[in-house]
Amino acid sequence: MEPSIYKYLDYRQFLRDTFSYKRKVSAAFSLEMLGRRTGCLTKSHISLIISGKRGLTTHRAVALGRALGLGDKELSYYQHLVQFNQAKDDSEREQHLAAMMVQMGRKHGSNLSLDSYRALEDWHCLAIRELARTPNFDPNPVAISARLKGLLTLTEARRALKILIETGLLIPNANGKLEPATDTARSSDEVNSLAIRRYHKSCLELGKRIIEQEPVEDREFGSINLLINKADRPKLKELIKNFREQILSIAANDNLDEAQVTQVNIQMFHLSD
Repeated sequence: MEPSIYKYLDYRQFLRDTFSYKRKVSAAFSLEMLGRRTGCLTKSHISLIISGKRGLTTHRAVALGRALGLGDKELSYYQHLVQFNQAKDDSEREQHLAAMMVQMGRKHGSNLSLDSYRALEDWHCLAIRELARTPNFDPNPVAISARLKGLLTLTEARRALKILIETGLLIPNANGKLEPATDTARSSDEVNSLAIRRYHKSCLELGKRIIEQEPVEDREFGSINLLINKADRPKLKELIKNFREQILSIAANDNLDEAQVTQVNIQMFHLSD
């Protein structure tokens, strides 16, 4: 099956998969032939683009997309995808990602990466997902907001619940009650993505609110400044990862009537060169 542009968040991977598919379909297909079709790229240019050694200008991106047979709507998504991948900052990335998500609204369910982004835009979805594990979970946005101490508005609760259902993170069980599709939700440890950064930023903002609102006996904030040798940085990261696993091991799996949704944030970063 020919690769669908809507399944990709990396335009170079789309190009690699499409080239591979076209070679299988036609022995006559080659990068040289494709370059001639664009009217502005050579075989070597395309090879450098695929390998990440050269970017794509708007003109060349359109020419390459047309040469690959993309229709107008596919080409629009593809252009935003190229600019999303080549953006210089998060603001520019978010602009193009938003445009891609609008188009994905017409192709619901065909891009899990974008669905995941929606669930990680802020802390709301994962908190509600955890709340749904409790026996007395009420999916009414009013009840959700109340149980989460009014830290999110009714509009935010309604939107988060909609995303959880649409992305399949919450599904109805045999009794029709919404519950998490899996016991735990994790992301890759080393993902350098816009989604993960946005999620952690939202958690930091939540922490600023909590430190002002919650009594000290119900929270724990700690900070340490220390000298660490560069060679020991991987050890410190590994300690944090292991500690995170230990925390997950004590997550409540029984007596859920008494369990409370709790967020634990662990940070490590270098302040000096």
